[in-house]
Formats: sequence, C-alpha cells, structure tokens
Amino acid sequence: MKIFYGTENLPRFRHAVVAVGSFDGVHLGHRQILATLKDAAAKQGGESVVVTFHPHPQLVLHPERDFQPIYTPEENAQLIAKEGIDNLILVEFTPQFSQLSPEAFVEFLSQKIGAQAIVMGPNHNFGKDRGGNSTTMREICAKYSMEIIQIPEFVMEENRVRSSQIRKHILNKEFTEAEKLLGHPLKKNR
Repeated sequence: MKIFYGTENLPRFRHAVVAVGSFDGVHLGHRQILATLKDAAAKQGGESVVVTFHPHPQLVLHPERDFQPIYTPEENAQLIAKEGIDNLILVEFTPQFSQLSPEAFVEFLSQKIGAQAIVMGPNHNFGKDRGGNSTTMREICAKYSMEIIQIPEFVMEENRVRSSQIRKHILNKEFTEAEKLLGHPLKKNR
C-alpha cells in the first residue's frame, strides 16, 4: 500500500474508487467498507483509495472533550494495509478543512484524487456541520459524474458496530467486548 501524507503532489489514480472516514480501530464495519472498496476498484480496473484524517476530527472539532482515539494513525494505516488497499491518503484535519461544504468536499475528491466512485455506509456524514449525507451525496456526486456505492451498516448480535461503542468498551475495561467488535486483538498500549 502506498501512503501519501497530505494532498500535494498526489499522482492521478487510475479509476479511483474512494472511501472516506476516520477508520479508527479498523473494526468489522470498516473492514466491510474496505472489502467493498477493494472489490469495486477491481471490477472497474481501478485503484482503491482510502482518505483518512490526522488528527482525528473529534480532537479538532471538540478539543474540550476527553476524546481518546482507539489507535494512532500509523496503527490504523497498518490495519488498512492488511485489507489489501492500494492507496492511503492522510489529510491534515484543521479547523479550516472542517469548514468545507459538502459540495466543496466532493470537488476536493474529484479534483485532487480523481474519484470515479465513492463507497459509503448509510450513516456517513461529511462536510461542514456534517451537512452531507447519503441523500445529498447522490445529488452532489451526480454533478461530478461520480458513482455512489452505498453499503448497509454492519450489525453484530443486533448491535451496530461503531468506533464510539468500542471506545466505551475500552473505557469500561470491557476488552473482550471491544475485541469482538474490532475483529482483532487490541494493541498492547491499553
């Protein structure tokens, strides 16, 4: 997997199929997104591209909260690489970046990355104030001739698998429960 720090000097990816998110912990739900991303890129004869952020958006948007990411960006990158993804772009998440409108964000994906398709779950929100959602995304992406590949939310034992739930388990020292949702052992730094 090729890793790019920032968006300057990116190559033009071949038929880029993109997934965007924090991917903190690279849990079972993330792995479903990454598998779909990899398959869609292969079907299009293209490259899989994950766009993620550093620092975690919550640390920038809500510095007053005691937010603890599950893993470091480097640890998440290692887990993403294990899923067979072609490219990972780490974008610096700043207060200015957080102000991009949903349309400006899609334009960023189109112009900087050359996104042909975007893989997203049903609850993914993006852009300023999380103003972009699965409905608005379809409208915006149509303007840029981008395909939307929407996948269902990953549910395990009637529970939605989310990073926030894993963080709660870790905070409560319920490590076995956290590992079930992650689908892999926790790193030893806990």
